[in-house]
Amino acid sequence: MPNTIKGLGGGSIRPDASNPVEKIRGTTPVGAPATGASSNPPAEDSVHITSSARLLASLSEAVKSAPDVNGGRVAAVQQAISAGQYRISPERIANRLLQLEQDLGSASHQASHQ
Repeated sequence: MPNTIKGLGGGSIRPDASNPVEKIRGTTPVGAPATGASSNPPAEDSVHITSSARLLASLSEAVKSAPDVNGGRVAAVQQAISAGQYRISPERIANRLLQLEQDLGSASHQASHQ
């Protein structure tokens, strides 16, 4: 089954004015000044970094440099499990989940008002 593109027919694509591709291609070469542009050099670009952005960048670096696993905490939990002393507190888990939900809700609320 031949592959065809509607409007191009079966011929080869050549760079001429009748080719649909050439009709949409820009006529100004890359790097050439646009028609009617002044001879003034473009204004120098500048960037302003807010204090919030700086804070986020420093927090991001702190997270990247922090270890993925707290080895001391893992060893303590393993030892407590082995000794039969590790207790799970459903109330503590529920309270921490609720706190996380509240924190996420207030962060979302603050972000939407900025």
